[in-house]
Amino acid sequence: MATTTLVTVHEFLQMPEEEGLRRELIGGEVVTMPRAGYPHEVTKANLTKALILWSIQTEFRVFIETTFQLDEQNCVIADVSLISSARVVAGTTGIFQSAPEVSMEVVSSETAARLEEKIELYLAHGSKSVWAVFPEQRVVRIFDSSGQSKKFEQSQTLEDPALPGFSAPVSAIFEGV
Repeated sequence: MATTTLVTVHEFLQMPEEEGLRRELIGGEVVTMPRAGYPHEVTKANLTKALILWSIQTEFRVFIETTFQLDEQNCVIADVSLISSARVVAGTTGIFQSAPEVSMEVVSSETAARLEEKIELYLAHGSKSVWAVFPEQRVVRIFDSSGQSKKFEQSQTLEDPALPGFSAPVSAIFEGV
């Protein structure tokens, strides 16, 4: 039986980075993520485009592949995230402390258990909503802080109460995939 040595965020952040390798710390366990492929990256680019256009008129900033330290055992990377402009302070160094207001995971290789764990972590640490975006099924599921979720299909318009005024056709999220 294999054993896993658990590490703290401090120990995790001291580990040397390896080119082409993305790692997260979940529950004290270092998790390696494979490189993302075409459907993942196109979906992420489409999400980013829609969100940036919306964010110009709001108090949110859009971040891509950003690391968030949630606590001493969890340091995760959101594919796309939204953070209140008030939290972006000039002169700050290091990684973001606490969860983004909204985090988005484009699901291409994560197991269902790992995805569920990340959704729960984001929500437990302050995210107002978490989007699970499924390029293969062309579906977006938005989880809110109450633990409820809503499924948006290809023919629907995506809206999230955590993002006032934002709407986008789900089909636009998967354009070119």
